Amino acid sequence: MNVSIIRNNIVRFVRKLQVPEYVFLVLVAFIIGTLSALGSYLFLKGIESLWQGCFLPILHFCQSSLFHQLVVPFILLVAAAVLFLLARIFSPAIYGYGFPDFLVNVNLRGGIINIKHTFAKIMASIVTLGLGGSAGQEGPIAQIGGLVGAAISRFFFTSEERRRTFIACGSAGAIASVFNAPIAGVFFAQEIVLLGDFELTNFMPVVVSSGMGTITSHVIFGNQPAFKIPPYTFVSNWELLFYVLLGLFLGLLAYFFIRIFYATKAYFQKIPISPYLKPFIGFFFVGVIGAFFPQVFGVGYEEVEKVLNAQMLPQLMLVLVFLKIIATAVTLGSGGVGGMFSPAFFIGAMAGGAFGATMHHFFPHITAAYPAYAAVGIGAFLAALTHAPVTAVFLAFEMTGDYYIILPILFASITGLLVAYAFSHESIDTYELKQQGIDLHAGHERNILASIKVKEAMTPEVVVVPEDMTFKEFIAFVRDKKHTCFPVVNKDGELCGIITFQNFREMLGKEGIDKNLRVKELKTSSVFTTFPEESLEKAMAKMRYHNIERLPVVDPQNPKKLVGFLSQRDIWAAYNKALLSQIGKVETEKEA
Repeated sequence: MNVSIIRNNIVRFVRKLQVPEYVFLVLVAFIIGTLSALGSYLFLKGIESLWQGCFLPILHFCQSSLFHQLVVPFILLVAAAVLFLLARIFSPAIYGYGFPDFLVNVNLRGGIINIKHTFAKIMASIVTLGLGGSAGQEGPIAQIGGLVGAAISRFFFTSEERRRTFIACGSAGAIASVFNAPIAGVFFAQEIVLLGDFELTNFMPVVVSSGMGTITSHVIFGNQPAFKIPPYTFVSNWELLFYVLLGLFLGLLAYFFIRIFYATKAYFQKIPISPYLKPFIGFFFVGVIGAFFPQVFGVGYEEVEKVLNAQMLPQLMLVLVFLKIIATAVTLGSGGVGGMFSPAFFIGAMAGGAFGATMHHFFPHITAAYPAYAAVGIGAFLAALTHAPVTAVFLAFEMTGDYYIILPILFASITGLLVAYAFSHESIDTYELKQQGIDLHAGHERNILASIKVKEAMTPEVVVVPEDMTFKEFIAFVRDKKHTCFPVVNKDGELCGIITFQNFREMLGKEGIDKNLRVKELKTSSVFTTFPEESLEKAMAKMRYHNIERLPVVDPQNPKKLVGFLSQRDIWAAYNKALLSQIGKVETEKEA
């Protein structure tokens, strides 16, 4: 029997049952959470197989050679070669950090996810992480969950709103299963995937899915924490001051990481060679770093666990902070595929550990040993980097299982977030999108308007009024015109004012009006204008702020030279055209 026929029969059967909507959502969330956890398990096993069965044996063999520093960089070229094959089979679009695009698809494109493309990105992530690239596994894992949710929503022909909810359910279940952290999974979905879109209809299914992801993980892995660490210690209330300072340090570090990452990505984009070859350059460079500091290879959880168990020198931790930043920026910037959570854990633990060791050296009686600061550093750096403090706080709490960590991590996380936000309002996931004019928090309408230039919507043929025209002539002039707002020009054709219905409405009711009164005596001299290269979003903001319906479009080199006129009708016509174009693309992606 045809698969589509089976699907249609199942959907009709479910609809005949007339199950209440909230019951249907909970049942579907139950399924999504389970499948997302299973998908995450397969993903992690794929990374582990490559890491344990291929990368580490080759690395250990090379390290036993006399000149292993010269040989190790070539190991990562294997990963670049496999990525090359995947890109040739699928598309060069698989290269690079993909989580921002995932957020755009969920929040601005109706939750439409291209299954083939996302699957290729996931395969590329396994290759990158399993063969030594410096990146994270959580971003791809969240996308695996999102892919499950999108597939389920497609199966049941759900609305856009329900599709977004199911994608959030999948991400929550996947993240919860990896960290054994159901609360953090819920807030990851709500705070990061849905950008803080807290609604009761979204919240309940996400909770169910996150819980099922955790239960499924328990069945597969057992009830094990993400990191095996000793109990957290809090020595003195004075330590809260040091945790605030730690947050300050990590906030600056997070901003530094964001700038380094996107500067590195921009550098690789400018290199005038094929995108297929860029990962070979980047991975070789990471291999050079790893030849001397192999701790930067892969996800890095083993190194994080060493810090949390006081098994690493503070001097080495400080060095690894900056080497991991560089290695991650080069891996993902050159075309490697992965996420940001694992590097954030690594950097936060190393930076927190180095900071804690310094404070404990000078204030041994009122501070705990550095593993306590490393544990707090994981959550605080994550909060500053992703601008998701609630997720970070609960993640750190669930990873340690200790209530005493909540207050220190709250102080450090909020401080880190405020410092990072003071330098940049954008997180690691939204920074580049904002540079491209995409504001995820603004919503679909504003982003469409921001993507259209004034010159694409304006009317180039402008009906102007000479300033020497008499009032009598003007009345006759406007009788057959559809507009009530006209630019006024001088004898040289330069814009010198604007006349609206408001200017002459009162004059019409007066007796004994001087019919020879000139337009220049009625015009408004203060004219609000826009430029051809400005976005429709900015133009609309000017119209709303000044309560006007039309804007003269002028040459930016000569503000008196009129090149067009823009009305609200023009704006909404361009908006509807762009919206229809996007709908067409969405339908094409659905078919794919």
